[in-house]
Amino acid sequence: MSEIPEPAQRLAPQARWAWRLSWAGTCVVAMVVLGTGGGALPDPWQSIGMAALGVALVVGTPLVPELRWRRWRWEVREHEIDLQRGILVVRRTLIPMARVQHVETERGVIGQALGLSTVEIHTAAGSHEIPLLRDGDAGAIRSRIAELARTDADEIAEPEPEPAAPAPAEPAPAGPESAAPPRTDADG
Repeated sequence: MSEIPEPAQRLAPQARWAWRLSWAGTCVVAMVVLGTGGGALPDPWQSIGMAALGVALVVGTPLVPELRWRRWRWEVREHEIDLQRGILVVRRTLIPMARVQHVETERGVIGQALGLSTVEIHTAAGSHEIPLLRDGDAGAIRSRIAELARTDADEIAEPEPEPAAPAPAEPAPAGPESAAPPRTDADG
């Protein structure tokens, strides 16, 4: 059996900006929480925490979303959906079309601002997503996956034709010659 080629499709380039905003927002919220509630920590730990969050904000905001975007790949094929993602550890998932139950798109606040949508693929085992695609692309991909999943499920679900049933026997004619003779005590 030949190896399945790696997926070739990329996410929208604006995905990097969505992830940058999300990363920076998380760092800032963590700094505010640590700054207001950090008085309960022993003296050096609040300063160490703030420094670590500052480094994460300055270094991580441009670096992490870029690495994430470069590693994210996806491909919709006739019989499977292939997802590859990760920053340090790369994970690859193959979702058989026959297992897809439904597919939908979602737009978060940042996605709406950047014209991006996420395609969510649901199976009995859970859900998967192709994040931050251009709105038009996401709708087309959702429709394509739905069509392929429907076609694949139809191919699997079609029962083989059953052999023709034998023709029913003709009923006996009704009339006096078909009626059994009456029983008497002497018969039996």
